[in-house]
Amino acid sequence: MEKKPRTAGGGGDGDGGASRGEASGSSEGGGLVERLPEALLVEILDRLEVDDACSAAASCRALRGAASTAISAITTIDLSMFAPSNAILSRILAGNSVVRSLTVNCSLLDDSAASVIAKGSLRELSLLKCTFTLRFFMDIGERCSNLRSLKLEMAVAPEVLYPRHSEFGTCLARIYMGCGYLETLWVKFPLLDPLTADHETWMPFVPITVKELLVQPVSQLQARTFFPKTTSLKKHITDSLESLSLVLDTITDELVILITSNIRNLVELCLEDEPVTQPNLPEDLTNVGLQALGLCHNLRHLSLARRYFDFRRANDFGILMLADGCKQLRTIRFGGFAKVSDAGYAALLHSGKDLKKFEISNGSCLSDLACLDLDKAAPNITEVRLLNCARLTSDTAISLAACTNLKVLDLSGCKSIADSGLVSISQLPMLTLLDLTGADITDAGLSALGNGRCLISSLCLRGCTSIGSYGIASLLCGTGTINKTLVSLDIGNVPRISCRAVTMIVKNCEQLSSLSLRNCTRITDSSLEVLGSMGRDSGKCSLRMLDLAYCSTLSRNFLRLFEPPLFRGLRWLGVGKNVVQRRGCSPTIVELLERKPGLTICGKACDMGCRNKCHPDIRFLQ
Repeated sequence: MEKKPRTAGGGGDGDGGASRGEASGSSEGGGLVERLPEALLVEILDRLEVDDACSAAASCRALRGAASTAISAITTIDLSMFAPSNAILSRILAGNSVVRSLTVNCSLLDDSAASVIAKGSLRELSLLKCTFTLRFFMDIGERCSNLRSLKLEMAVAPEVLYPRHSEFGTCLARIYMGCGYLETLWVKFPLLDPLTADHETWMPFVPITVKELLVQPVSQLQARTFFPKTTSLKKHITDSLESLSLVLDTITDELVILITSNIRNLVELCLEDEPVTQPNLPEDLTNVGLQALGLCHNLRHLSLARRYFDFRRANDFGILMLADGCKQLRTIRFGGFAKVSDAGYAALLHSGKDLKKFEISNGSCLSDLACLDLDKAAPNITEVRLLNCARLTSDTAISLAACTNLKVLDLSGCKSIADSGLVSISQLPMLTLLDLTGADITDAGLSALGNGRCLISSLCLRGCTSIGSYGIASLLCGTGTINKTLVSLDIGNVPRISCRAVTMIVKNCEQLSSLSLRNCTRITDSSLEVLGSMGRDSGKCSLRMLDLAYCSTLSRNFLRLFEPPLFRGLRWLGVGKNVVQRRGCSPTIVELLERKPGLTICGKACDMGCRNKCHPDIRFLQ
């Protein structure tokens, strides 16, 4: 029987876990454990998460052996939450010959890690923040012949890692040679300032077996090379490709027409661009390109987004032609369509009954009217994201409350969403994610949410400046269940959040794993002492990620509060840039990381978990 997929937090808890060696087996506790049958110990550890099993392994020889046996049978391992060293990675993977899906944060690894990562049993491999050279990719190609999915997220720009343009292409070609069944290929380099970014990823040919392709970034000129220019009997990637995602310098009509006329089985298309200036014809997307997309009758998922500028030559007419042709859309994501009004968006919403996910960002002409009767137009909709749509008010929230299947609602940047809208939202029985960044809600609105029916696991209240600690108390102490379901909470940029709010969180949210207190200027060392003791009574702290960037009232030596035994299990800590530049602090960042090798500290003030940003390990910046 296949083991259930589990997330690995690395070599033990945030205090070091198994990486610090084993404790003495001569203690009374160790002696009692060693008397138990090994099969029983393996059965017990097999029910734990990988990080808990690694922590148990450090306590005595019997548990170390049982943990090794349990971990060796895991088929899905996720090491994205922290950066393992070569030694820690070896301890986790060395005895496992059955792993099928592996995700690794590679920021501390070198090419020699291939000897542990490259396993013949692998079907899916995701390598994050990597800087590997040709030797590593040769090993992957030689040893992972059954690989179906390869996702590469590189740590730095291609010209830094591979000065010669053909070098990265050679790396991928080595993988292609050995992995003849590859169906999913992702190649992501960091997105840089568009004024200095080089959108040439230097992709070689793509294997004809690939069904899902993602490339970031890529110029629209290079993207054209993915498609044949002449008719040939030879099989091409476009014969098998079903999903295409590109982050470009510019989306143009010509590229869209090339895609729609060459890919016969296109089911998913995601195009995003970052032009340096407002594009001019013919280097832009217009109604002509949207009309061409309308010919893709099998399209299920469509995403078109522009950052920094907008699609000034696309309007309701183009959207109407698109909606008339694509009747089976299940996911719609549009960003930067400044000339599209309620009529265009309503046409998309009413184009078919299968729509499940709908996202509009920077829709300056979108108003409450577009969302009227959404529950009838798209009865199966489960996710709505309306970002930075300035004309939306609480009437939109009231309309969306009729969508009883809604699980995700993101209204970030919609400032006019007020308490009346939150009262309606609180009655959505299946809602698990709610983002109200910048909304004009008050403590009264939070009280309504705390007494509501929602099963919210992720809540973002960043920049809701009218709420305070009293509102957080009302939220978590109401008659609803949010204090039992909440896993992620963002209350950053809220000036009235104080130690009282932190105390309420610690007392009522034992399962919380992610907390952002970014730029909460009333958070002090005493607040962290309370937060660090979270889970002390149960013996397990659930908190994995904590954002403290720009908390200016923390003391010079606040990092001492993260030393063992406080904040057990913490994987990621976000601090401001000034913390990195301080001298004479005790402990230093390097000293803290030596005591907690499972912890990642970000000094770049990134959002939670750094997300799509890659930068050197903070120890190299000291």
